[in-house]
Amino acid sequence: MKKHFLVILLTITTLSLAFGQGKVLSGKLVDKQSRRNIEFANVSLWKKDSTVWKGTLSDTLGNFTFKELPSNLAFIKFQALSYKTRIISLAEFFSIKSNEITLEAENQTLSEIIVKGEKAVSALQIDKQTFQTKQFQNAANGTGLDLMQRLPAVTVNTEGEISLRGSTGFILLIDGKPSTRTPADILAQIPANLIESIELITSPSAKYDADGKAGMINIITKKNTRIGSAWSGNIMNGGTLPLRFSSDLQWSFTDKKWSVFAAADYRRYDIDGFRVGEIRTKFLDTLSYMPSEGVRNYMDFQYSIRAGGTWQASTNDLWNWSAYVGEKQTDRTANLHYQDFIQTQSRGDLFSSFQSTINPYRQFFNQNLFVRSGKFQTYNVDYSHTYANQAKLSLLGLYEYSKLGGPLNNYDTYEGSNKLLLWERSTETSPLSAWRFQLDYSLPLPAKNKLEFGYHFRYVNHQGDFLFERFAAGTNSWYSDPNYTDKMELAQSIHAPYVQLNGSRQKFSYALGLRSEWMDRNLTHAGEPGKTYTLNQIYLFPSLQGIWKLEGEKTLRMAYSRRIERPSSKLMSPFKNHRHAETIETGDPNLLPEIANVLELGFSKGFNNISFTATAYVNFLQDKVFRVNEIYSRTILGRTYTNAGSSQSTGVEFLTEIRPSKIWRVYLSGNLYQFDVQGNFRGIETQQSSFNYNLNGNTSLDISPKLRFVWDFNYLSRSVTTQGYDSDLLLSNVSIKYALWENRANLNLQCLNVFNTNIQTIVTQTPDFFSSTDYRKWDRVIQLSFGFRINDRGQKTKSTKTDYGEKDF
Repeated sequence: MKKHFLVILLTITTLSLAFGQGKVLSGKLVDKQSRRNIEFANVSLWKKDSTVWKGTLSDTLGNFTFKELPSNLAFIKFQALSYKTRIISLAEFFSIKSNEITLEAENQTLSEIIVKGEKAVSALQIDKQTFQTKQFQNAANGTGLDLMQRLPAVTVNTEGEISLRGSTGFILLIDGKPSTRTPADILAQIPANLIESIELITSPSAKYDADGKAGMINIITKKNTRIGSAWSGNIMNGGTLPLRFSSDLQWSFTDKKWSVFAAADYRRYDIDGFRVGEIRTKFLDTLSYMPSEGVRNYMDFQYSIRAGGTWQASTNDLWNWSAYVGEKQTDRTANLHYQDFIQTQSRGDLFSSFQSTINPYRQFFNQNLFVRSGKFQTYNVDYSHTYANQAKLSLLGLYEYSKLGGPLNNYDTYEGSNKLLLWERSTETSPLSAWRFQLDYSLPLPAKNKLEFGYHFRYVNHQGDFLFERFAAGTNSWYSDPNYTDKMELAQSIHAPYVQLNGSRQKFSYALGLRSEWMDRNLTHAGEPGKTYTLNQIYLFPSLQGIWKLEGEKTLRMAYSRRIERPSSKLMSPFKNHRHAETIETGDPNLLPEIANVLELGFSKGFNNISFTATAYVNFLQDKVFRVNEIYSRTILGRTYTNAGSSQSTGVEFLTEIRPSKIWRVYLSGNLYQFDVQGNFRGIETQQSSFNYNLNGNTSLDISPKLRFVWDFNYLSRSVTTQGYDSDLLLSNVSIKYALWENRANLNLQCLNVFNTNIQTIVTQTPDFFSSTDYRKWDRVIQLSFGFRINDRGQKTKSTKTDYGEKDF
């Protein structure tokens, strides 16, 4: 079976001949019709005895070079999938005055390529591990979030919180463009059908932003490279109670020197749920026990429109532009029935039994509606110029504007009488604007070395207007509560120069870099007029990567990097926030960034029908931000955030792919790690540890050339937190996919959460309080979808998302 590359670029080029102390042969390979560069093409020089002397790949501009040529060479061979192989003699090559070699596209359909093979699920590279999404059929018609939870080091809990190696602190890139929206919100807005591959960059080099204590994840989206127009789209229906449907459409047009694309998607995905919880507190001499239960439903809709293009201004000049506009809204409704039991002058502990004869002090019905909405816009332009010596200059400019907010309504009535107990409401308006500028330069050096250096600048301004009101039944009017009403402004700039040296020696390649980031942060709020919370600090981030290609399809990789996790606006808000009946939150404007040191050692081995990859790692985190819960009142917990200690994750992640036959494929991955956390808050020592693991499995069976069956599962083990633990979680899905019209379309029938096990318990505990909540989502659903492609090769397209907005969504 041939390797199936959704984009297959093979070829090579010829630009100029130069003679120094040794002969040099170089050139450039382009598409005969479109004149577009053919990147990553295969070029080989052959001797007169018909044996290969040396081979290489063309770079992203289609260029290639051979040095110190022997005298017994006869011809050059150019090969690329979807292109006709071309062989020319050296004499003919030297006679080409245009310095360009053209390849002619084969008349080969997409269906012919698909049937003959697929890429391996993952590949280990010097600074990342790449996963092809085609294997994860059960995520089709979902979102990027559905794809993420099928990767070995990634977990998603029942509340949609994403962790990489047990940490929620990582940065998401879209086609290499940074985004500081929360990963969960970004991924929820990207249709899985538009994602070609996912790159896990757990130890990034110095040329990347230092943000993300666990590293980075890069989403590679699809594009079309065939001359002319191309269309692709999908539509899904998952029922009306609750309402679930989605659709996406993408169009592109490619000409000889330019291309444009446009895409749009809409998704409505409601989930019914249930919540069972209890709170136990010991406040002064009073022991309280307050169980609750009720529905907890989600209404979620989102849409986005993307557009972009490229222009090859000259052989050495390339322009790219993209624009993104989107909106997302999540309505969380919690209608809960509470019983409030108390014992005064009690000497018992938190778990003392309340006698069955004791009636509740009160019973009330809480109706809580929390709406979170966001409107996002991002625009960017980038330019690159390649010089004659293959040095490259790249410039990037990006602007983002987001408007965040949403109302909260909290309404309590006594059970039975419906008499008003409490009525609160709040509104939030948080506009955010951000700029980014990047300058990068790479310079080839002798002996296969390359020097990279550059300067990155980021600026964000985030404002917040928070109004909290209570209803006064006596006057039948609303009044503002100054304890929860405030205005805030955060301004933060980051200046980041870096330098990096890349090189290779036979089968060893390395990258050694250093990045410096100067952060200037200023926060003000109306509650303290004239006072500014300032943090002005310079941080250094060294990085080192090395990879060895060993005999017998073995690869060894090692890496070290230093990372930073800057606190979000929410964690630094210096005033009270009362979004839930049981909790009041207060941020800390003096929070320091968390600093992580990450060390990795990876190994991969390929056999005939089996591939295996394992990576051992240690992540030590300093100035860890603790979410600390304390008793605020008899039935309300006060939550604060503070730098109070450190944590360490030590583990190994693995991935294996087995092909028992041509029609059967098995994929198994997982992450096993020891998690230790230590802290000291107000003189109280905290120390927690646990052995955690998550397992992902996937098997696909081609019942016929057009019919494929897939089953997968995800298991997340019990894990400790700063003051408690999260229980385990199991999810499983099946699907069957049928290809139509020579693989230009398909029907996909999916059953998600087959065993209806999307249930997780969150426990928080100290000597004075205990809180336990079961979150249950009834998201077992059958979905039917239809997808199509017209003249589409499903390859990468440059697009961008917001750089700051959704991090604070």
